[in-house]
Amino acid sequence: MKNYIIFLKKELIESAKTFKLLVMLAVFLVFGMMSPLTAKYTPEIVKWAMEMDPASAGMDLSMLITEPAAFDSWAQFYSNVGLMGLIALVVVFSGMISSELSKGTLTIMLSKGLSRTAVILSKLTSAALIWTVSFCLSALTAWGYTAFMFDDSVPNLFFAMFCLWLFGVFLLALMAFMAALTRKSYACMLSVGGIAIALNIINIIPAAGKYNPISLSGSISLLNGAAASEFYPALIIAGICIAVLTALAVIFFNKKTF
Repeated sequence: MKNYIIFLKKELIESAKTFKLLVMLAVFLVFGMMSPLTAKYTPEIVKWAMEMDPASAGMDLSMLITEPAAFDSWAQFYSNVGLMGLIALVVVFSGMISSELSKGTLTIMLSKGLSRTAVILSKLTSAALIWTVSFCLSALTAWGYTAFMFDDSVPNLFFAMFCLWLFGVFLLALMAFMAALTRKSYACMLSVGGIAIALNIINIIPAAGKYNPISLSGSISLLNGAAASEFYPALIIAGICIAVLTALAVIFFNKKTF
C-alpha cells in the first residue's frame, strides 16, 4: 500500500509536469463549451447560408430548420466527448508504461524493490483520476452553458453521464492490460482501437448490443426517454471487464522480464 501511494503521487506530479493533465483539462473544457454553443448557433449559421444561396430564394426555411433545444446540446456533447474525447484519452494514456520503460526509469525502480502490482494500480488510478476530473469539468461546463441558453431539460442526464464516464474507465483498464502485454505505446493504441472497432461491429447484433460495454458510449438514448434498465447489463459487464482487465494487467506485468 505504501508503494502504491508513493507511486500514485509520483504519477500525478509527473502528469502535471508532462502537461498530460493540462492537455486533458484544456481539451475537455473546450468540448464542454463547444457543445451548447454549436447546438445553439448551428441552425442560425445554416439559415444564413441558405438565405445567401440564390437557389433557395423565396423558400420557406422554417420547415427545414428546427429550434434548438437542450437535447441538441447534449447530443453535441456526446458527439464531442463520446468520440473525440475518448480518442484523446487513448492517445494521451497509451504510453502509460512504455514511456517509462523506454527511458529506463521504471526498470531502475523495479530493480530496487518497487512492487509491479503497485506500478499498474497507481498508473491506472492516476489515469482514472485525470479522466474523471476532465470529464466532470467538461460535463459541468456543458451543463452550465446549456442551462443558460436553453429553457428545457432532458431526463436521465446524470445516469447518461455516468455510463459515458464508465466506458472511459473501461478503455483505461483495457489500455493498462494492452500496455502490460505489448510494452509499446503504438501497439497499445492500435490494439485498443482494433478492439473498439470489433465491439462496434458486435454492437450491430441486437442481442449482443445489450451486453456490450461500448453501448455505454451511445447512452444518449437515455436523454430521449429510454429506460435506464436497458443499460444495466452493459454496466455490469463493463464493471466485470474493468476488474478482470486490471487483474490480467497485473498478472502479465508481473511475468514480464526487463
